[in-house]
Amino acid sequence: MAEYVDRYDVGSLESTERQYTDMQIMMRLMREYVLKQSGLFYIELALIFAKMATYLAGPYLYKITLDYFIQNTPTADGQWLADLIISFSDGSLPSILLVSAVLYGVFGLLEWLVSAFQFYYLDKLGYTVIADIREHFFSHLNNLSQRFFEYGNTGRLVSRVTNDAEALKKLMTSGVIGVIADLLMTSASLLMMLFLNARLTMIAVLLAPLLALVSRLFQKWISTAWRTARRNIASLTGKVQDLMYGARVTKALTQEERSLREFDEVNEQNMVTQIRAETVSVTFSSVVIVLSSIMTAAIWYLGGNEVLESVATLGQLVAFSTYTATFFTPIQSLSMFYGDIQSAISGAERIFTVLDMEPEVSESDNPVTLYDPKGVVEVKNVDFTYVDDIKVLNDVSFIAEPGTRVALFGPTGSGKSTIINLLGRFYDPTGGVVTIDGVDIKEISLDQLRKIVSIVLQEPFLFSGTIEYNLKFSREDASDEDMVRVSKLVGIHDMVEGLPDGYQTGLKEHGSNLSFGQRQLICLGRAILADPKILVFDEATSSVDPYTEAMIQKALMIEMENRTVIIVTHRVSTVRDSDKIIVLDEGKVMARGTHDELLESSELYKRLCEMQLVSTN
Repeated sequence: MAEYVDRYDVGSLESTERQYTDMQIMMRLMREYVLKQSGLFYIELALIFAKMATYLAGPYLYKITLDYFIQNTPTADGQWLADLIISFSDGSLPSILLVSAVLYGVFGLLEWLVSAFQFYYLDKLGYTVIADIREHFFSHLNNLSQRFFEYGNTGRLVSRVTNDAEALKKLMTSGVIGVIADLLMTSASLLMMLFLNARLTMIAVLLAPLLALVSRLFQKWISTAWRTARRNIASLTGKVQDLMYGARVTKALTQEERSLREFDEVNEQNMVTQIRAETVSVTFSSVVIVLSSIMTAAIWYLGGNEVLESVATLGQLVAFSTYTATFFTPIQSLSMFYGDIQSAISGAERIFTVLDMEPEVSESDNPVTLYDPKGVVEVKNVDFTYVDDIKVLNDVSFIAEPGTRVALFGPTGSGKSTIINLLGRFYDPTGGVVTIDGVDIKEISLDQLRKIVSIVLQEPFLFSGTIEYNLKFSREDASDEDMVRVSKLVGIHDMVEGLPDGYQTGLKEHGSNLSFGQRQLICLGRAILADPKILVFDEATSSVDPYTEAMIQKALMIEMENRTVIIVTHRVSTVRDSDKIIVLDEGKVMARGTHDELLESSELYKRLCEMQLVSTN
């Protein structure tokens, strides 16, 4: 199976090699998620413009007050605002200054109100986008092939849909929307700076190329550091999951110290990479702040000389320096949050990497609908390989018809479960064809196929929820009467009714408050309640006690009247009453027939019976 590792192994996706540029990720986030929330996005955009207007108004008001009413150095551009201030006063200087102060306070209050609404809608947009991404991610996981989950570490997948998706909020606030807001504010500040003093503006703008060069030098360093950090967060999540799921084994083998040691190693590695990433980010931010401070000092020195030489007014210098701070603030903010943004971009890339994976099994462009399906299964000359030149199945053929029980029997590794995986279209055969009612299952819609075929697995899996929820999971609209009928059929009704809350009894994780046999019977009931035409057991009785197996066999005898029943097993006790037994070994059909017929015709079958202490006389 080695050739599938790079394609499907989640661990192999935990690489620090870039697959997308920052711009590609940002544009994709905008195109596929942000712009779909157009209402919230345009409200946020309007609030950004409103905040920009209120923020820029304050320094200009400050300039007019200084130049017209304190320094008495008026300029032609502000006469309209000076006249407006005077019109609200009684003409005295104290009254004029009071009006200016009130106006400044009004602008501050408006800026506060606009900022509050902006942050609210920004958070709302961010969390809405995160919810959409998680929904898309989970939906895509459901469409990926079974091979992906067999190679994937679920803890790392959980990290992508939780930690990485949560980090995207920072990309929304400081990244996509933040960049838009900063660009608008920087552009507006630059225009005001040019309006006030073109010479000083040119000096201030000289900092931009230097900041761009510094950013370029730090970008790859920061990006790699945060990608490594996010990879180690995923490894930590996966390790925690492994240790929690394996707690019973750990205790049984007295390996608690080893588990703690292994966890400490992963935890230590995660801490080190997080500190390294934060250190790199803080270093970059510090460099940007120092450069900005040097430029601010230069502007005050040169601008102060212009005021002393009466080339500029004090109001112009004060307003210009404020706009300069506004011009530099977005750059400083971007540098302060650059590490967080890179962390979020790394998270987005990890999510998009999975979203861009194509399922190995895909539905036909024009799927066929089977009307009134009968459930006749035919496997024709089927071959299957996981690895080139190593066949798991070799020219396998058989037919299973309604009203019969067909058993796939053979030693471990003979290819029994692979046939079931092909029937459920978790994989597609590399040669030959599998049909239902004469139609290639590749042409049947996946939704209908998996309603026609219901599989009961060897390891019973129950979801968190009630017994009723689990029984009706396969058919949500099933009536309570049908649920009770099936429960009686599989022999769990009395047990369920004996519980304090009956069918509303809540199950612990994986149904751990029930016995293994009870969980298996609930899984059987769930499969039967789905009302499939083809009922498949994949080693479903291999780990149950004789009583539970007898209950399952009884249920099958009743259900087989209207269904095709296929049993995969290595236990003779499970297959001896089957209508047809297909004996497999090393991926080939070695013999077929009833139990008695195979005892006479198949040495392999007879030997397997003897190994299980089943009488062959």
